[in-house]
Amino acid sequence: RLYKFVWHEFCDWYLEAVKPVLYDKEAKDKKKKTLSVLWRVLRDTIVLLHPFIPFVTEEIWSKLPKSEGSIMQAVFPLDHPDSVRINRDLEAETKMELVMQVISGIRNVRGEMNIAPSLALDVAIQSDDEIIRETINQYEDIIVNLAGLQVLSIEPYGKKPEKAATSVIEGATLFVSLEGVIDFAKETQRLEKEISKLTNELIPVLKKLKNENFLKKAPEDVVKKVKDKKNLLAEKQQKLQSTMDRIKALNPLQE
Repeated sequence: RLYKFVWHEFCDWYLEAVKPVLYDKEAKDKKKKTLSVLWRVLRDTIVLLHPFIPFVTEEIWSKLPKSEGSIMQAVFPLDHPDSVRINRDLEAETKMELVMQVISGIRNVRGEMNIAPSLALDVAIQSDDEIIRETINQYEDIIVNLAGLQVLSIEPYGKKPEKAATSVIEGATLFVSLEGVIDFAKETQRLEKEISKLTNELIPVLKKLKNENFLKKAPEDVVKKVKDKKNLLAEKQQKLQSTMDRIKALNPLQE
């Protein structure tokens, strides 16, 4: 759980979310509070990690502001005199989970459609849940920054935007506009080449798995590797085919 927290929550999400505040010269009070929280979380996390990676944490501790002596002498977080037991804020966790789902959904579309990370996107989110709409509005700055957006709109369910890739999360649908973002014809050609390449790679693999002599005489681990390769290639092919079908559906005149 500690590993998951450090990499997938603290580093992947929290640090990225607070960067704009840290670089904002105008938001001095907000920056001060953010740095205070950042320091405390980092300090306590390093102490918790010390039994597992002592040399790394000792080095980080020596560079951490307000740290004194060796980390081996540091007071454990809950034993610290300034420690305050904080009850979990389930409402805040639910809101951030929604924000993370929105950003991940947009990133998935970007990856599937081969859209450059540097290209700012226009996204419309539709939901009939007022709490979801309010939460997205509340954390709009974080979503725009981490998802790389130019425009973000949130509204109740209505007419589906044209030429937009969709991503569905619980209680809402994300519409990522592809108008002027991708060349539908070129992207279809690229996907067709990729699918054809995977098909050619699959042919000898499938042939080998149909060979009774190979299945009977080859070591079990060798057969497993071939089966794993077949599953991996088939999965990639299926994903690419699904993406190409979506693109063709968004641009029917291409047929």
